[in-house]
Amino acid sequence: MTLEQLTAFFCRAATYPSSTQSLRNHFLNPGICTEAAVLLAVVFHQQQWQILLTRRSDGLRQHNGQIAFAGGRRDAQDLNPTDTALRETAEEIGVLPQFWQTFPVLPPHYTPSGYEVHPIPAICTHSPVIHANADEVAEVFYLPLSIALNPAAYGQRTLSYRNQRLASPVLPYLHYDIWGLTAIILFSLAERYQSHLATQ
Repeated sequence: MTLEQLTAFFCRAATYPSSTQSLRNHFLNPGICTEAAVLLAVVFHQQQWQILLTRRSDGLRQHNGQIAFAGGRRDAQDLNPTDTALRETAEEIGVLPQFWQTFPVLPPHYTPSGYEVHPIPAICTHSPVIHANADEVAEVFYLPLSIALNPAAYGQRTLSYRNQRLASPVLPYLHYDIWGLTAIILFSLAERYQSHLATQ
C-alpha cells in the first residue's frame, strides 16, 4: 500500500461501518463511561507499513501484560481525543506529537471496565526512535498492517459479560496473543478497509 492509498483510507475510515464494533458496543450497553483515546499508529518500519503496539508492564494495576495501543484516560487539559492519544503516546513511548500525521477519530469502543475509547489513526513515514516508559510499557513491537487489515487472519474467543456471551475477535501474531479491546479495534479497522476497497 502506498502512502497515498493509506492516507486516503485513513481520511475516510471513520465514515465506514463496522458491524462487529456495533454489536459489541450494544452488547456492553454502557452507562456513564470514562473517556480515553489510543493512537492507532502506523509507521514505515522494515520497508513496510506496520502498526506500533505495546505490551503493558506487568506491574500495572489494570490490564497488566496485555497487548495495547499507546494511549489512556483523557486529562482535563486535553482539548479532544487526539490530544489525549498524542500526549499518552509521548508519555508511554517517547514519540512526540510532531512526528505523527493524525486523521479523523474513529467511532468509540466501549469496554467492560467502563471506558469509552476513541482510536486515532496516525501515520509516521519512518520508524521513530522509541524511548519506552518502563513503568507502563514492557515491550514495543510491530504488527504488519497487511495482517491487521486481513479479516481471515483473525480467530474468535468468547467474551462473557453480565451473564451473556459474545464471540470476539482475536489475532495471533508470532508469540503474541492480541485480544480484547486491541483486537476489536484492529478487526473493526479491517472491516472498514473492506468497505473502503469496495468503493474503489
